[in-house]
Amino acid sequence: MTNILNICGFLAVLSLFIYSFGTLAVAEQTPAPKESPALEVQIKDVVTNPGEYNGKKVALEGKVTKIDYRNSAKGELFTIFKLKDSENNEVGVYFEDERLPLSKGDRVKIMGRFWKEKSYFLYKIKNVIKARTVNVI
Repeated sequence: MTNILNICGFLAVLSLFIYSFGTLAVAEQTPAPKESPALEVQIKDVVTNPGEYNGKKVALEGKVTKIDYRNSAKGELFTIFKLKDSENNEVGVYFEDERLPLSKGDRVKIMGRFWKEKSYFLYKIKNVIKARTVNVI
């Protein structure tokens, strides 16, 4: 009887071991999801319909206004600025890890993730983009 229990236990452990390796092999064969491309939009589009673009990657152009350089609570550098179009529609932009060499009035093209509302400690900021790239044009 003991031998039968030992054999059953061994087979149970062996089947779990084989199952674990089988799922690892499947995971390695599954390709990583492709990063979705940024939507080319106008500032006016995201301001007038923020729910449609919330959480999505966008690419847009505008003129830099109200630029500021700050350090996070952890001491990390970041750049924040407003981006306006010719009709005075405006979004906030922040870029982490660097102080960008921008000046008020520069025309830039940015790509990043748009948020209808973003919370920072006690502040709630509307229509803001966490930029991944900022290029002066």
